[in-house]
Amino acid sequence: MKSCLGIFARAACLLLLAGSAFAQGGELVAAEWGVRGHMVDVTPRVRTFIHDGVLALEVTRFNLGIDPIPHVNKVLVIRLREWDGDIKAYEFPERSAVRLELDPDDWHARREEHERHERHEREERREYARRERGLEILRAYYGAEGQFANVTEAVRSQVADGRLYLRVDNYSMGVDPLPGVHKRLRIMYKLDGERRNVVVDEKTNLQLP
Repeated sequence: MKSCLGIFARAACLLLLAGSAFAQGGELVAAEWGVRGHMVDVTPRVRTFIHDGVLALEVTRFNLGIDPIPHVNKVLVIRLREWDGDIKAYEFPERSAVRLELDPDDWHARREEHERHERHEREERREYARRERGLEILRAYYGAEGQFANVTEAVRSQVADGRLYLRVDNYSMGVDPLPGVHKRLRIMYKLDGERRNVVVDEKTNLQLP
């Protein structure tokens, strides 16, 4: 009975070791060979065993081209970077078999897409925070005597670093809705989350906040 249990335990260990030799996806970033405290870089050598997206080799001093500590059982440590940037390490004892499935050629494209998505989210968060804390132009109208032009985009385009400074005239507004008549600019805006409005005469300077 004990012998059967011993056989079963050894078989289970072998299965665990075999399972550790497989990984789905990753980019080879480093390979080190030796014992803790005395490891040598064998990355270029290990790369030569990559074929069709699979890294396969037997961990021996002959395959790795060097024996950093003779007559001592060594370990091969392989580090893979996943598409999201995380790096995982896989350890293979001497005389074990390595079989790692690496990412296909579009790995970089998928990683760049992930990074673009993260940058976009960060920019959206910054824009949201800026609007909540700083100046946001809601609407802007320029004119007189019931003749007003919507100049919201023209005013928004002149906001810089959460501030607005402009000379109110036909040139800065990009339109003259009522030639020959003195006009006014009315702006409805939000500052630090509070709605406000201001009316400024033509040919005067405006600064917000």
